[in-house]
Amino acid sequence: MKRFIYSALFALGFVPVLESCQPQMDYLNPESEVIDTYYASQEHLIYAVNAAYNIPQILQSWGRNMPYILNTRSDEALYTFKAAAGDPTVVELSGYTVTAAHGLTSEIYSNLYTLQYTANLALEKLEEYKDLFDMNKAEDKALYDRLRGEAYFFRGFSRFYLVFLFGDEIPDRSYTAKDLNDYYAFPAEKGVIYQNMVQDFKDAASLLPSRTVLYQNEENWGRVTKGTAQVFLAKAYMGRPILDGTAEAGSADWSAAKAVLEEVVTSGDYDLVENYRDNSSEANENNIESLYEIQFNKSLDASVAMSLDVKDFGQNSWRQVCMTLPDPIGWWNAMPSLSLYNEFERDENGKIIDPRAYLGLWIPDGATYQYTGKIGDKNYEAQRLTYEEMFGGQDPAWLGKWFGTRKFGCDDNTVMDMQRSGSNERVLRYADALLMYAECCLETGDEATALAYINKVRDRANNRIQDQSGADAGMFYVTEGGHLPKAEEVIAAAPVLGKVVDKNGQVVSPGVQINTVRRMLKHEYSVELFMEGWRFFNLMRWYNNPNDPDHNTVLDCLVNKCKVQIEQTGLVGAVPFDYKKHLRLPIPSVELQNNPNMHGNQAN
Repeated sequence: MKRFIYSALFALGFVPVLESCQPQMDYLNPESEVIDTYYASQEHLIYAVNAAYNIPQILQSWGRNMPYILNTRSDEALYTFKAAAGDPTVVELSGYTVTAAHGLTSEIYSNLYTLQYTANLALEKLEEYKDLFDMNKAEDKALYDRLRGEAYFFRGFSRFYLVFLFGDEIPDRSYTAKDLNDYYAFPAEKGVIYQNMVQDFKDAASLLPSRTVLYQNEENWGRVTKGTAQVFLAKAYMGRPILDGTAEAGSADWSAAKAVLEEVVTSGDYDLVENYRDNSSEANENNIESLYEIQFNKSLDASVAMSLDVKDFGQNSWRQVCMTLPDPIGWWNAMPSLSLYNEFERDENGKIIDPRAYLGLWIPDGATYQYTGKIGDKNYEAQRLTYEEMFGGQDPAWLGKWFGTRKFGCDDNTVMDMQRSGSNERVLRYADALLMYAECCLETGDEATALAYINKVRDRANNRIQDQSGADAGMFYVTEGGHLPKAEEVIAAAPVLGKVVDKNGQVVSPGVQINTVRRMLKHEYSVELFMEGWRFFNLMRWYNNPNDPDHNTVLDCLVNKCKVQIEQTGLVGAVPFDYKKHLRLPIPSVELQNNPNMHGNQAN
């Protein structure tokens, strides 16, 4: 079984009653399910929790919007000429020109609150129908605890992303809205949502089973576990300066985060998979490295290639068509930046030696794409395209500056509809937890252990891999494995990585010299987790860490991003990053119009 697909059955909280003059008619179907009786069984209480898994999956969440929001706001991704011509929402995200009317922002704001409502509904119904579970039976108690743990996790998850994206002066509910006062809620007091978020993750961690226990039943593959909640709790502790409105720079709780992460690292529940590519392809999903994946499949039988909770619609991701390859293969609205491309270590001839670059990006001298179709005047029949063939059809003058994201996409177009991607979105994985633990060790004075965990992640990158799709045939990491040096050797060599220069040799973005353990750790975060949605979050954390000697310059990569945009695409209009203005996305105008008790944030 590749994965299970969650049943997302909702019992409607509102039954429409239509009024007219006469005749008086009762439009209620006496045989239909109603909210007062629907949840009166264990099966339907499971459905109540399963519904929470569905919200992140839909198109307006991680099915399309969130990969744009989380990745293009960092220095890892830029907008393309395709976006400039057809999708201005991506241009605005990447160029820091988002307004309150931004469509993708409004949709994710709404969907995160829908997730919060769904989690609250599940918790309320689990309490109301608690007697359906015999707590003297181990099986019943385990199920009841797991369901509550899942609901707590998703409520904390909604709070985490709402605050990260919009700030903490927004409504927050630990209950389902029932009247106008609930709907038109005032913003929470500063710091309240952070405390609620932390408590949600703590409650989830105390109730959820371990991965080892839960995944004994294949039907549970993909569900969140104790480790999922623990690592998100650690992220909350480490990100406190940007998640807690009462906190200041330097308020991250490193000791608490380290203690939680140490439990995860020593649990034996997780490990790094052999093949780095398994963390972003359809192969080996929900593996031992996975802490939380949003489940997708190609939905080839669905009438509509769009992930919505509607009959005949799919459960597929659009990330592949939006962010991987250019016309005529995909839409290619966002692409990896030169800053990211230049972050990877090279040999004395300038060739990238980090296998992760080739396993996660479409770049020169890299993997090939099996294609059936037409590019320009040439027809291809299941032939392997080189980088030059993939991108030269756009404008050969930009070869070496235009790239694609291989992560979360296929290596061929066997399924011609690129909208029907089945690659799960890996929101959280163990490699991230190891690097987080290394950071906590560094912050608490244990540099040796920090280096050991950085090297643990790097060592996996050197594994010789099996070429699963044929895309990597002949690549060095298939024939002999990688040649990445130990972290200590990189620090001793002190290379400057991430630097961007123009054709005249003028520095566009200076990059960073990797000559300390702290800089090495930041580099490793980048080359391990690129395009997985955490770069912007990490940059904001580091900026708010006075222990970091580079905290005053760590955002220069974002300030210079508009210059990289011009150098890489020739497109103008992006503006330099301003922390006070661009840390958050603006409160959507529709929220400000609908809720008289709301106000804008610093981005409005």
